[in-house]
Order: sequence, then structure tokens, then C-alpha cells
Amino acid sequence: MATRFKLEYEALNGQKAENGSTYMDVNISNDNKIVYADYDQIFDVLDGTGVIYFGFPECPWCRNAAPVLLEAAEETAIEQIYYLNNNDDRDIKILKDGKVITEKEGTFNYNKLLEKLGDKAAVYEGLEDESIKRLYYPTVVFVKEGKIVDYIEGTVESQKDPYKPLTEEQRQELKDKYKKAINNLLICNEESRC
Repeated sequence: MATRFKLEYEALNGQKAENGSTYMDVNISNDNKIVYADYDQIFDVLDGTGVIYFGFPECPWCRNAAPVLLEAAEETAIEQIYYLNNNDDRDIKILKDGKVITEKEGTFNYNKLLEKLGDKAAVYEGLEDESIKRLYYPTVVFVKEGKIVDYIEGTVESQKDPYKPLTEEQRQELKDKYKKAINNLLICNEESRC
């Protein structure tokens, strides 16, 4: 599984994106902590404990985030990161004449996922309705005993062009966010067992 993730992301190194930009090069370790998951496994993690990464290789923001997330995992005691590429499962909605129009329905499992993410899921941009949610990429969800303890969407605020690699400072800022979230997940307290 780790090799599959590496191959999928590295296969786009230097390739042209649909918008004409060039995908940045990423280097993923052969022994990374990615475990490909289906929705049933994701729902199990959301009811239990673990780290979930939602993204896809063609997403330029994901190409910046994934290597940093994997570095953070290597530097902490996290054993695995559940990965789901569900980009094709999302709905597509637009606002037309003040009404929300659904151009493509999201899959049953995608909608169930949004329900499980609840208020943590982002508001669907451009619809002028805060009750409509959407999963944006990359999103990393940290779950402890059925409770979402951290939810990190995107990379860092200072990154404006996802086709350019993060600076060293930006990488460190993002890695610190991931490591803090992982450590929050691993902390033992009176209410949880370790």
C-alpha cells in the first residue's frame, strides 16, 4: 500500500496539469504509513481512533501536504494514516439566480461522511448557505475514541500558489500543526486508555 501511494503521487512529478501548470515534484518514502481505506474503514476510524487523510494525487495542495504529513508521522508514534481519495464522490453545486442548483449528486457514502464530520466539515463555498457542507482537499482528520480532536484543511495560510513548493518555514509550520494534532491524539488522560 505504501508503494502504491508513492507511485501514484510521484507519477505526476513534472507533468502538466489540466490548467497548464506543472505539478511539483514530490518524494514519498517507500515505507510511508499510508493505508488505503474504503468508506467502511473510514467510518470505523471516525467511530474509533486514528488519522484520516483525504486527498488525491492531482490536487496541487495535496502534493504539498502529503510529504509533510508523512514526515510528521515518522517523527511521532503514529502507526498508520488511513487514506481515501473520494474526489469523484463529491457533489457539485452552484448558485444560480439565488437558488442552489445541484449539478451532480454526491454518493451515498460521501453524504454519510459529511454527516459524520458534522460541523467540522467546511461550508460549501459560493452558495451563500452555511448549512451546506463540503469536503475540500487536503483534509486530515484526527479522531480519538469517536471524537474529532483536530481537523486540518489545506496547508498554511501564507501559501498562495499550490503549484510552488512550500518554503522551509511553511513546511515547518505545517509539520508543527500535524505533529501537534498527532500528539493530541496520543496523549493519555484519565478518560482514555493508552
